[in-house]
Amino acid sequence: MIYGMYAVYYLSRDKGILLIRVLHGARDIEAIADQGGFAV
Repeated sequence: MIYGMYAVYYLSRDKGILLIRVLHGARDIEAIADQGGFAV
């Protein structure tokens, strides 16, 4: 989900959500993902 200048990554759960990461749009999201930055 995009919110303003931020990308919000989350997983839907039965009783709400699990927030994984919030990143500013200026960050190198691909490099962060390559380094395991979205591991749960």
